[in-house]
Amino acid sequence: MLYKRKELNYALTDIEPFIDYKTMNEHYNVHYKKYTDNLNQALIEGEILTDGSIDSLIDILIAYQSNNKIRNNGGGYLNHLLYFDNISPYNRDYIIHASYELQMLIGATYGDYETFMQQFIKAGADVFGSGWVWLVVKQNKLFILTTKNQDNPLMSTECRILLGMDVWEHAYYLKHMADRMAYMKDFFRTIDWKVVSDRL
Repeated sequence: MLYKRKELNYALTDIEPFIDYKTMNEHYNVHYKKYTDNLNQALIEGEILTDGSIDSLIDILIAYQSNNKIRNNGGGYLNHLLYFDNISPYNRDYIIHASYELQMLIGATYGDYETFMQQFIKAGADVFGSGWVWLVVKQNKLFILTTKNQDNPLMSTECRILLGMDVWEHAYYLKHMADRMAYMKDFFRTIDWKVVSDRL
C-alpha cells in the first residue's frame, strides 16, 4: 500500500488571515504532495513493504535512517500530516477546547498557557535553518523538542506527539517573509486544541 495526503476538513482559505491562501496552497499542494510522492517512489524502488499505516511508516523511518531519501521524504510526509491536522479554523480557543487533562499538564509543566506559548515560540526561534518544534508527552510529562530538516521525535525516542509547528521558510515566507516570529505568533491562532487534546 502507498501513502496518501490527509484530506483537510477545511478550505485552504479558512486559515486566513493568520496563514494566507498562497502559503497554504504551496505548502499543501506542492511541498506536502512532493514528500508524499517521493516517499512512495522510494518505497517502491527499495521494495519496502508497508501496510500504509503511520505505525508502519515509523518502523520504516527507524529502520532506514541512513537512507536519506526515505528519511527526508518519509519524515516530510509524516510531519506535514500532523501539521495540517493540528491547524484549523475550528477549536482555536485554548480555554474552551483544550481538555482538562491537557490544561493541567501544561499548568504543571510550564505554570500557565502564556509561559508555555513563549517557550514553544522561543524553541522555534532558536532553530537554525529549517526544522520543526514539537510538544510531546512521555511518561505523562510534557516536553518541547526541536528537530532539524524533516526529522521527527518518533525516529529517536518513544513519545506521543501532541503538536507540531513547521518552521521551514516555505511555511511562512510568502506572507511573513523573514519574520519567523510573526508567523509563530500567528500559528498559535490556528491551533486546533481539540485535535491536540485527542492526541493526548
